[in-house]
Amino acid sequence: MAAPAEAPPVTPTRGAPGARRTGLLPQLPLVAVLGLGAAVRALAPGTAPGGEGVLAHALGLLAALLVALVVQRWGGWRWLSAVAALPAALGAAHVAAAGRGVLEPALVLAVVGGLAALVWRERAGLVASAVALAAAATAALVLVGLSGGDRGRLAVLAPLARSEVLDVRDVLLGPWAADVPPGTGPLATAETAVAALGLLLALAALVGLGRARPSRLRRPAAALATGPLLFAAGLLVGGGTPAAVLPALALLPAAGAVGLTALLRGRRGRRSGAVPADDVDRAAVADLHARGGVPQLPPVAVVIAAYDEAPGIGAVLEQLPREVCGLPTAVVVVDDGSTDGTAQAVAASGRALAVACPANRGQGAALRLGYRVAREHGAQYVITTDADGQYDVADMPAVLGPVVAGEADFVSGSRRLGHQHTRDRVRRTGVHVFAWVVSAMSGTWVTDTSFGLRAMRADLTGVVTLRQPQYQSSELMLGVLSHGYRVREVPATMHVRSAGASKKGRNLVYGSRYARVVLGTWWREGLLAPADEVAPALRGT
Repeated sequence: MAAPAEAPPVTPTRGAPGARRTGLLPQLPLVAVLGLGAAVRALAPGTAPGGEGVLAHALGLLAALLVALVVQRWGGWRWLSAVAALPAALGAAHVAAAGRGVLEPALVLAVVGGLAALVWRERAGLVASAVALAAAATAALVLVGLSGGDRGRLAVLAPLARSEVLDVRDVLLGPWAADVPPGTGPLATAETAVAALGLLLALAALVGLGRARPSRLRRPAAALATGPLLFAAGLLVGGGTPAAVLPALALLPAAGAVGLTALLRGRRGRRSGAVPADDVDRAAVADLHARGGVPQLPPVAVVIAAYDEAPGIGAVLEQLPREVCGLPTAVVVVDDGSTDGTAQAVAASGRALAVACPANRGQGAALRLGYRVAREHGAQYVITTDADGQYDVADMPAVLGPVVAGEADFVSGSRRLGHQHTRDRVRRTGVHVFAWVVSAMSGTWVTDTSFGLRAMRADLTGVVTLRQPQYQSSELMLGVLSHGYRVREVPATMHVRSAGASKKGRNLVYGSRYARVVLGTWWREGLLAPADEVAPALRGT
């Protein structure tokens, strides 16, 4: 049989239309921080009267927004960007500065805006660099021009004599300074502690700790940390104002957020990557070729892992269609070291290509071998189902259709969108809980992470890391999400087993092992993908 025409290679498409959450919902943490900041500023004592006070606080909130957007540009989680914006949005030093007038918030916004322009892309262009330098220079000139004497509310900008002791309590704490003993204010404030933590995280990323060494996030972390510190040091050493520390208090949390992102998500784990064939795989494929030559599969391969399923496997194979979505279909059954005659039952059916493993390794390892056989012998698309008859073959066109149409790379059935006949309340609850956990981890709404009826591009299975010997469904789901493939769910039905018993263990054992796989895959793949792969600043967007 002639090999079918090859499908074009899979190209991960991040941000493609589908289940990925977009719009305002993912930005709710940032919206909440800005809203809280507006409320705190509205209630703060000593706010400048009239439009000047409103403008001052608006400038402060705009600086906080820029801080958050910079963190997001470099792949930081949205909740982390909101945390980084907290000091600029509602920190006592910034609220107090806005209460004294427009000058200090304008100074902060100019420095934040300048550095944001400088690091907005991995390689800042000439225009961005010019904007950044102009903003910083303008801020410095305005500060110097207005710090020449007593200017009412701007008196805080009066230059300090070199012999005086620098006490920035009033600048850092504003109206709350009276409650803090002299000399302890700066070190006791939450803003100072957060800024110091941000500086430490940025330095840790810069020296390459954790997963930061190969990451391109180290440069922006260093720029966000050193820029405001050099600005403050230059003005303070020259007899400038303690207000020069305000940009550092706003930007160092952003530097820390980018640094933390590099530390945790600078790269995938060392065990990530396609798993090479082992001796068992090679022996099984060699046996397949020895028994019937090198097969040429049609466009669609239905892959089934079977272990001691002799009583029911024949009936399951008999029900499988010979065409799905108008495409010829073959069945590949991987007998995972069965001892009950499963291999003989498969051979007797005459319906499947049998791949025999000499040892039992688990469903995940068997499916991985089945994927390899399918893609290396001509199949363009893979459908998976179980050997126990739990999944309705009538749902196969629904899962394969979007893949064949080029609308998705991976489609999974969902019992929550369709029907399930089990009455096990613990299992039902587990399906909901793990779906919520994976949705939170990936930013993509998922309703069922362990459904066994799935369809995918065959070459996708050679890209995603598949190491789990047993609880492979969540590893596969998280893997395709991590690599940016287009994922879709469709309603499907799950029946009770037609024969035999589950090999996955009781509910508590199954749940604990499944949770370990979910968390382990999430960590290995870079929580859930390395920032270098998803950061808009590195993708030219």
